[in-house]
Amino acid sequence: MGGMMRKFMIQALVLTAFLLGFVSSSLLFPSKAIKAAPQSGFGGCVATVPQQWGQFRGGSAQSGLAFEDREGTIRFLTNIPCGGTPLVALEIRRISANSGSGSN
Repeated sequence: MGGMMRKFMIQALVLTAFLLGFVSSSLLFPSKAIKAAPQSGFGGCVATVPQQWGQFRGGSAQSGLAFEDREGTIRFLTNIPCGGTPLVALEIRRISANSGSGSN
């Protein structure tokens, strides 16, 4: 039983010495990590909106982002995917006053 305890103590001492050596060498001689080059621009999610949708008019948590084109049509975008064109959640079209019922 004493022999097993002695082997365990020697292994514990060797492991402790190794860990102390590793930690102290890491502190005294830090590795020269490769630093990432600073990136210009945005590296995250990018979605595209067709130019025909017009000017950005604003956004809110409830209605999403709003774009208004030259004819007065307003498009609201709520679920905007990365790398694609968003689907229009709501489109409001202007009609002329003499259109009657308003169906288009």
